Amino acid sequence: MIKRVLIIKNNHPLVYRNYEPGAEPSPGNSFGDYQSIVESITSKAIHGQQREEISGNNKLVYELDESILFLVSTDTNEAGVIEILIPELKNLFFAVFPKDYVLGWSGDDTSVFKGFDSKLDQLRSAFENRIMTKPGSRRIIDTLSVMELPQRLQKTALKILDAKIASFEDIIETTSVSPQEAVANIQEILNAGFLYTTKVGNKVFYSVKSFGDAAPATTAPSIAPSVTPTAPSEPVQATTVSETPLGVEVTKRDVNKGNMPFLMKQFKKDLDKVFNTILNKNLLLVILDPETDKNQVLLNMILDTFQCFVPERELRIVNFANDFIHPRDADIIRIDKNLLQFYSNETLLDMDSKKIINGDNSIYLADIVKEMVKLKHHSECVSLLINRVALIEKLAQDWAKIKKLNLPSEDFITNVRTKHNPAIIEVMDNVAVNIFMD
Repeated sequence: MIKRVLIIKNNHPLVYRNYEPGAEPSPGNSFGDYQSIVESITSKAIHGQQREEISGNNKLVYELDESILFLVSTDTNEAGVIEILIPELKNLFFAVFPKDYVLGWSGDDTSVFKGFDSKLDQLRSAFENRIMTKPGSRRIIDTLSVMELPQRLQKTALKILDAKIASFEDIIETTSVSPQEAVANIQEILNAGFLYTTKVGNKVFYSVKSFGDAAPATTAPSIAPSVTPTAPSEPVQATTVSETPLGVEVTKRDVNKGNMPFLMKQFKKDLDKVFNTILNKNLLLVILDPETDKNQVLLNMILDTFQCFVPERELRIVNFANDFIHPRDADIIRIDKNLLQFYSNETLLDMDSKKIINGDNSIYLADIVKEMVKLKHHSECVSLLINRVALIEKLAQDWAKIKKLNLPSEDFITNVRTKHNPAIIEVMDNVAVNIFMD
């Protein structure tokens, strides 16, 4: 939990927000119970250095930028503050108030900075509801593993390795590649099993480690007595979800009750994106107006149809969500349209407007869809899918073993390419990484 955020210049709080339960959000010009903490940090902060330390039940993270001190107080187990929140806080503040203006500011009237409170509230909310890759789910990236990647990817991978964490914009700036090249390079590195992602609002960060667990911080007992203990609170945070959220049903639906021909008529193109999403256990969002499907007849038919893409696998389904649910906790969520702001990159199937947004195309899966279009009956589509998905998962399982044990792979790939459509290799690799190497 983010407890307090302060931006200080010349011992004046330009910005001071208190998010602790029951506290006044805008304490004004007085530091109150944080007076001794601010004095202690101000006395030892060094320009250009980021630091974090423990004070009682608080983690204090701060950075001095010339004469401007950025200070964030959190729970002791909060992670990613020094790597993500502090830099984003600085960028946002200087985007609203140019740095030269702030450095030249003097006096006691800080009212000019009050308009920043709402923007800070949005940043805090986005950070606390960040979406991130599960700790331990990705391959460790180091100099040797970077050298295993194709040469065209090594520059991007090394830049992220050196920086430890980088946004998409950082990668473009430091590698001097086009946005299209950056997208392709990053996606290929992710497909190889490397890098963790952390999504804050609409911004995605790529890192060599997960920010699900806080790193140990130094202890500063000398200032602990001045901190007033706060009542325990358990805010919903996307980074600490460990139990299946309320409303998520784990089930294997009846593929015979689906209607693949109907789904293909509704969506003339990009249905392979939906197939790809479900097959790789990524989140699929569904928009379907409750008023037009009050008895959920259409919803149930669509969910039964989605099951056909993974006939032997259980799905984690939310029939309707009007609160944020972390993407790693469900496979399919039918959501209220107001929640779309929290899911900017996930595959979206909009039944109301007959559109599929986001998601990755697949040549091999698109070919399967084309074959199904030629079939007359749903049962024929199910038979085709059962055989093809079984093949994909068998190859992916074998490929995952080869990758885990670092065994020679050329003969296996040659054999797959010879016996099957070569386009299956990309699908096989993705499923191996996302399903059998998690």
